[in-house]
Amino acid sequence: MVSDGGNTSRDGATDSGGSDPRFQDSGAPDAADGCPEAAKLIYVTGGTRDLWSFKPPSTFKLIGTMKCDANYIPTHMTVDRQATAWAVFNARLYKVSTVDASCVQVPNWKQDPQNYGDFALSFAGNTNSPDTSLFILPATGKLGRFDTSAGSVSVIGTVEPSLQPANGDMTSNGDGTLYFLKQSYPRGLSNLSPSSAATLKSYSIVADAGGGNQALAFWGGSFYLFFGSSVWQFDPKQNTTTYVGVAPLSVTGAGQSTCAPQVPPPPG
Repeated sequence: MVSDGGNTSRDGATDSGGSDPRFQDSGAPDAADGCPEAAKLIYVTGGTRDLWSFKPPSTFKLIGTMKCDANYIPTHMTVDRQATAWAVFNARLYKVSTVDASCVQVPNWKQDPQNYGDFALSFAGNTNSPDTSLFILPATGKLGRFDTSAGSVSVIGTVEPSLQPANGDMTSNGDGTLYFLKQSYPRGLSNLSPSSAATLKSYSIVADAGGGNQALAFWGGSFYLFFGSSVWQFDPKQNTTTYVGVAPLSVTGAGQSTCAPQVPPPPG
């Protein structure tokens, strides 16, 4: 796989980000879908706290190092339609610029270690409107919705027993629903209802990958599974899992916005 040194800014800004363009968008939006080009990529991070963009099948580009929390590594990540990443560090929620990896703590997130000490997270909207509902899923299996404007968390429902404990990662493919990758064996991908936490459909994942860190993202009609530094592609239409290659780090968090392409773009 190809990695590109890219922008290696180490800016650790901690301001509110309210008027900072780094936390609003990354480039002019496309007239057709209202999404900046930066919102159409996958982003990954890991134990080094480095933030990388990933354009399948093989191009990684280093953006910078996240200085959100010097004592912890990011465990989960997603991206909104303005190309801002949202990362979890020790039950704290941060917004991360995909321009230079600088961080701001989400001010209205109320840390709740008992129920949401660590959690997978994803937006699921499929419109041009800004993302305001962040779906969160901790090991307890209680799917919740964080209202990013009001700062409130509401519990939607509990995932089925076969998915508990709900250790794994979550994303969306832009169809308005959620997808959860179970960490323990047998591995599987579950399509979850964002209104009830019910399983809508299940897929088996056959990947010769070890345990440890794992993460999930979607791009171009396929799901991308990260097991440590190994990268796999799952095609839900063909129900096939294919080894892609090696990421430049052991991935603990991955995500993309719902602006990600639904089909592979033409080459070039």
